[in-house]
Amino acid sequence: MIEEAKGNGVTGLIPDFFHDVIAYLIPGYTAISFLFIDIYIATHKSPIDINDLGVAAFFLFTVLAYIIGRFLEQVGYKSIHHRKFPFFGDGNKIITPKWNLVFDEADNSYTKTFKSNLANKIEEWLESQCGKELIKDCKDNKKDDYFNIIQFYLRERFPLVALYEKKQNATIVMTRSLAVGFTLNAVFYFLILFMLVPNSAIQFSLIPLVWLIVNISFSLVFYSRFKQDKQYHAMYIYETFIAMKKLLKKKNNNPTSPQGTASG
Repeated sequence: MIEEAKGNGVTGLIPDFFHDVIAYLIPGYTAISFLFIDIYIATHKSPIDINDLGVAAFFLFTVLAYIIGRFLEQVGYKSIHHRKFPFFGDGNKIITPKWNLVFDEADNSYTKTFKSNLANKIEEWLESQCGKELIKDCKDNKKDDYFNIIQFYLRERFPLVALYEKKQNATIVMTRSLAVGFTLNAVFYFLILFMLVPNSAIQFSLIPLVWLIVNISFSLVFYSRFKQDKQYHAMYIYETFIAMKKLLKKKNNNPTSPQGTASG
Protein backbone atom coordinates (compact mmCIF):
# COMPACT_ATOMS: atom_id res chain seq x y z
CA MET A 1 0.00 0.00 0.00
CA ILE A 2 2.79 2.39 0.89
CA GLU A 3 4.66 1.63 -2.33
CA GLU A 4 1.51 2.22 -4.38
CA ALA A 5 0.97 5.52 -2.63
CA LYS A 6 4.34 6.82 -3.74
CA GLY A 7 3.17 7.21 -7.34
CA ASN A 8 5.57 8.18 -10.13
CA GLY A 9 7.20 11.21 -11.66
CA VAL A 10 4.08 12.55 -13.36
CA THR A 11 2.00 12.80 -10.20
CA GLY A 12 3.41 16.25 -9.51
CA LEU A 13 2.96 17.65 -13.01
CA ILE A 14 -0.52 16.37 -13.83
CA PRO A 15 -2.38 17.81 -10.81
CA ASP A 16 -0.61 21.16 -11.20
CA PHE A 17 -1.64 21.38 -14.85
CA PHE A 18 -5.25 20.43 -14.23
CA HIS A 19 -5.34 22.66 -11.16
CA ASP A 20 -4.57 25.67 -13.36
CA VAL A 21 -7.19 24.61 -15.91
CA ILE A 22 -9.93 24.05 -13.33
CA ALA A 23 -9.07 26.84 -10.89
CA TYR A 24 -8.02 29.65 -13.24
CA LEU A 25 -8.75 29.04 -16.92
CA ILE A 26 -12.38 27.95 -16.54
CA PRO A 27 -13.39 31.00 -14.41
CA GLY A 28 -11.22 33.23 -16.62
CA TYR A 29 -12.79 32.08 -19.88
CA THR A 30 -16.21 32.30 -18.25
CA ALA A 31 -15.56 35.94 -17.35
CA ILE A 32 -14.44 36.71 -20.92
CA SER A 33 -17.61 35.07 -22.24
CA PHE A 34 -19.61 37.26 -19.83
CA LEU A 35 -17.99 40.34 -21.34
CA PHE A 36 -18.98 39.36 -24.88
CA ILE A 37 -22.55 38.53 -23.80
CA ASP A 38 -22.84 41.81 -21.88
CA ILE A 39 -21.75 43.79 -24.94
CA TYR A 40 -24.11 41.89 -27.22
CA ILE A 41 -27.12 42.36 -24.93
CA ALA A 42 -26.35 46.05 -24.40
CA THR A 43 -25.56 46.98 -28.02
CA HIS A 44 -27.21 44.15 -30.01
CA LYS A 45 -23.91 43.73 -31.83
CA SER A 46 -21.40 40.92 -31.55
CA PRO A 47 -18.04 42.27 -30.31
CA ILE A 48 -16.06 39.57 -32.13
CA ASP A 49 -16.38 37.18 -35.05
CA ILE A 50 -15.40 33.68 -33.99
CA ASN A 51 -14.48 32.79 -37.58
CA ASP A 52 -11.74 35.44 -37.51
CA LEU A 53 -10.03 33.97 -34.47
CA GLY A 54 -6.70 32.24 -34.99
CA VAL A 55 -3.96 30.61 -32.93
CA ALA A 56 -2.55 33.95 -31.80
CA ALA A 57 -5.96 35.13 -30.58
CA PHE A 58 -6.52 31.84 -28.75
CA PHE A 59 -3.14 32.18 -27.03
CA LEU A 60 -3.93 35.77 -26.07
CA PHE A 61 -7.32 34.83 -24.66
CA THR A 62 -5.76 31.96 -22.72
CA VAL A 63 -3.22 34.27 -21.08
CA LEU A 64 -5.94 36.81 -20.36
CA ALA A 65 -8.22 34.10 -18.94
CA TYR A 66 -5.44 32.90 -16.63
CA ILE A 67 -4.81 36.43 -15.34
CA ILE A 68 -8.53 37.01 -14.77
CA GLY A 69 -8.76 33.63 -13.05
CA ARG A 70 -5.98 34.55 -10.64
CA PHE A 71 -7.67 37.88 -9.97
CA LEU A 72 -10.99 36.17 -9.19
CA GLU A 73 -9.17 33.72 -6.93
CA GLN A 74 -7.71 36.53 -4.86
CA VAL A 75 -10.96 38.48 -4.70
CA GLY A 76 -12.85 35.35 -3.68
CA TYR A 77 -10.37 34.41 -0.97
CA LYS A 78 -10.35 37.91 0.51
CA SER A 79 -14.11 38.43 0.32
CA ILE A 80 -16.08 35.21 0.83
CA HIS A 81 -13.74 32.36 1.76
CA HIS A 82 -14.01 32.82 5.53
CA ARG A 83 -17.09 35.05 5.62
CA LYS A 84 -20.85 34.92 5.27
CA PHE A 85 -23.20 37.46 3.69
CA PRO A 86 -22.79 40.46 3.64
CA PHE A 87 -19.12 39.36 3.81
CA PHE A 88 -17.76 42.48 5.50
CA GLY A 89 -17.06 43.20 9.17
CA ASP A 90 -15.69 41.05 11.99
CA GLY A 91 -19.16 39.77 12.86
CA ASN A 92 -19.45 38.02 9.51
CA LYS A 93 -16.51 35.66 9.97
CA ILE A 94 -17.42 31.96 9.87
CA ILE A 95 -15.86 28.93 11.48
CA THR A 96 -14.30 26.64 8.91
CA PRO A 97 -15.76 23.17 8.26
CA LYS A 98 -12.36 21.77 9.25
CA TRP A 99 -13.07 22.86 12.83
CA ASN A 100 -16.78 22.05 12.78
CA LEU A 101 -16.27 18.45 11.66
CA VAL A 102 -14.07 17.70 14.67
CA PHE A 103 -15.20 19.98 17.48
CA ASP A 104 -18.75 21.22 16.80
CA GLU A 105 -21.12 18.99 18.75
CA ALA A 106 -24.05 20.21 16.64
CA ASP A 107 -22.42 19.00 13.42
CA ASN A 108 -23.69 15.51 12.61
CA SER A 109 -21.44 14.77 9.65
CA TYR A 110 -19.48 12.37 11.86
CA THR A 111 -20.42 10.38 14.93
CA LYS A 112 -19.04 11.36 18.33
CA THR A 113 -16.95 8.18 18.29
CA PHE A 114 -15.34 9.09 14.98
CA LYS A 115 -14.64 12.64 16.14
CA SER A 116 -13.05 11.38 19.34
CA ASN A 117 -10.99 8.81 17.45
CA LEU A 118 -9.81 11.42 14.98
CA ALA A 119 -8.77 13.85 17.72
CA ASN A 120 -6.93 11.05 19.54
CA LYS A 121 -5.07 10.04 16.40
CA ILE A 122 -3.97 13.62 15.79
CA GLU A 123 -2.78 13.88 19.39
CA GLU A 124 -0.91 10.59 19.05
CA TRP A 125 0.65 11.60 15.74
CA LEU A 126 1.86 14.93 17.12
CA GLU A 127 2.83 13.61 20.55
CA SER A 128 6.37 14.97 20.33
CA GLN A 129 4.92 18.37 19.37
CA CYS A 130 2.53 18.52 22.35
CA GLY A 131 -0.40 17.17 20.35
CA LYS A 132 -2.87 17.18 23.23
CA GLU A 133 -2.18 20.84 23.99
CA LEU A 134 -2.41 21.70 20.30
CA ILE A 135 -5.83 20.07 19.95
CA LYS A 136 -7.08 21.76 23.12
CA ASP A 137 -5.83 25.15 21.95
CA CYS A 138 -7.41 24.70 18.52
CA LYS A 139 -10.72 23.63 20.08
CA ASP A 140 -10.84 26.51 22.55
CA ASN A 141 -9.79 29.18 20.04
CA LYS A 142 -11.73 27.78 17.07
CA LYS A 143 -8.54 27.27 15.06
CA ASP A 144 -7.59 24.37 12.79
CA ASP A 145 -3.80 24.69 12.55
CA TYR A 146 -3.47 20.92 12.89
CA PHE A 147 -5.36 20.49 9.60
CA ASN A 148 -2.57 22.05 7.56
CA ILE A 149 -0.06 19.66 9.11
CA ILE A 150 -2.21 16.68 8.11
CA GLN A 151 -2.87 18.07 4.65
CA PHE A 152 0.76 18.76 3.77
CA TYR A 153 1.88 15.45 5.27
CA LEU A 154 -0.55 13.52 3.06
CA ARG A 155 0.50 15.55 0.02
CA GLU A 156 4.20 14.85 0.49
CA ARG A 157 3.94 11.27 1.74
CA PHE A 158 1.26 9.99 -0.63
CA PRO A 159 1.42 11.62 -4.10
CA LEU A 160 -1.52 9.58 -5.39
CA VAL A 161 -3.62 10.97 -2.56
CA ALA A 162 -2.40 14.42 -3.59
CA LEU A 163 -3.81 13.89 -7.10
CA TYR A 164 -7.37 13.89 -5.83
CA GLU A 165 -6.73 16.32 -2.98
CA LYS A 166 -5.31 18.93 -5.34
CA LYS A 167 -8.28 18.48 -7.64
CA GLN A 168 -10.52 19.21 -4.66
CA ASN A 169 -8.57 22.40 -3.96
CA ALA A 170 -8.91 23.41 -7.60
CA THR A 171 -12.66 22.80 -7.47
CA ILE A 172 -12.94 24.97 -4.36
CA VAL A 173 -11.14 27.82 -6.14
CA MET A 174 -13.26 27.36 -9.27
CA THR A 175 -16.65 27.42 -7.53
CA ARG A 176 -15.57 30.35 -5.36
CA SER A 177 -14.30 32.30 -8.38
CA LEU A 178 -17.44 31.57 -10.38
CA ALA A 179 -19.60 32.79 -7.50
CA VAL A 180 -17.61 36.03 -7.46
CA GLY A 181 -17.56 36.25 -11.27
CA PHE A 182 -21.33 35.96 -11.67
CA THR A 183 -21.86 38.57 -8.95
CA LEU A 184 -19.39 41.05 -10.45
CA ASN A 185 -20.83 40.57 -13.90
CA ALA A 186 -24.21 41.84 -12.72
CA VAL A 187 -22.41 45.11 -11.94
CA PHE A 188 -20.22 45.12 -15.05
CA TYR A 189 -23.27 44.85 -17.29
CA PHE A 190 -24.47 48.27 -16.15
CA LEU A 191 -20.98 49.74 -16.61
CA ILE A 192 -20.85 48.42 -20.16
CA LEU A 193 -24.39 49.61 -20.83
CA PHE A 194 -23.65 53.20 -19.78
CA MET A 195 -20.26 53.22 -21.52
CA LEU A 196 -21.39 51.89 -24.91
CA VAL A 197 -25.01 52.98 -25.18
CA PRO A 198 -26.14 56.64 -25.31
CA ASN A 199 -28.39 57.62 -22.42
CA SER A 200 -31.20 58.50 -24.81
CA ALA A 201 -31.16 54.98 -26.26
CA ILE A 202 -31.32 53.13 -22.92
CA GLN A 203 -34.70 51.57 -22.26
CA PHE A 204 -36.19 48.70 -20.29
CA SER A 205 -35.91 45.27 -21.89
CA LEU A 206 -36.80 41.80 -20.67
CA ILE A 207 -33.61 40.17 -21.94
CA PRO A 208 -31.21 42.20 -19.72
CA LEU A 209 -33.48 41.57 -16.73
CA VAL A 210 -33.40 37.81 -17.33
CA TRP A 211 -29.62 37.98 -17.82
CA LEU A 212 -29.17 39.74 -14.47
CA ILE A 213 -31.43 37.22 -12.71
CA VAL A 214 -29.42 34.38 -14.25
CA ASN A 215 -26.17 35.94 -12.97
CA ILE A 216 -27.45 36.36 -9.41
CA SER A 217 -29.00 32.88 -9.40
CA PHE A 218 -25.82 31.17 -10.59
CA SER A 219 -23.81 33.21 -8.10
CA LEU A 220 -25.89 31.77 -5.27
CA VAL A 221 -25.67 28.25 -6.72
CA PHE A 222 -21.88 28.34 -7.00
CA TYR A 223 -21.52 29.91 -3.56
CA SER A 224 -23.57 27.08 -2.07
CA ARG A 225 -21.48 24.55 -3.96
CA PHE A 226 -18.29 26.29 -2.79
CA LYS A 227 -19.30 25.80 0.85
CA GLN A 228 -20.03 22.12 0.21
CA ASP A 229 -16.69 21.65 -1.57
CA LYS A 230 -14.85 23.03 1.47
CA GLN A 231 -16.57 20.50 3.69
CA TYR A 232 -15.98 17.59 1.29
CA HIS A 233 -12.29 18.51 1.13
CA ALA A 234 -11.95 18.49 4.91
CA MET A 235 -13.79 15.17 5.15
CA TYR A 236 -11.51 13.62 2.54
CA ILE A 237 -8.40 14.71 4.44
CA TYR A 238 -9.71 13.39 7.75
CA GLU A 239 -10.90 10.06 6.39
CA THR A 240 -7.67 9.50 4.47
CA PHE A 241 -5.72 10.32 7.62
CA ILE A 242 -7.67 7.71 9.59
CA ALA A 243 -7.14 5.19 6.79
CA MET A 244 -3.39 5.60 7.22
CA LYS A 245 -3.60 4.90 10.98
CA LYS A 246 -1.21 1.94 10.78
CA LEU A 247 1.57 4.34 9.85
CA LEU A 248 1.01 6.22 13.09
CA LYS A 249 2.29 3.25 15.07
CA LYS A 250 5.82 3.57 13.73
CA LYS A 251 8.44 4.69 16.20
CA ASN A 252 9.78 8.22 16.36
CA ASN A 253 13.22 7.11 15.24
CA ASN A 254 11.83 5.73 11.98
CA PRO A 255 12.61 8.40 9.33
CA THR A 256 9.50 7.44 7.33
CA SER A 257 7.13 7.68 10.28
CA PRO A 258 4.49 10.45 10.49
CA GLN A 259 6.01 11.69 13.73
CA GLY A 260 9.43 12.00 12.15
CA THR A 261 7.92 13.76 9.16
CA ALA A 262 5.90 16.17 11.26
CA SER A 263 8.84 17.12 13.43
CA GLY A 264 10.96 17.80 10.36
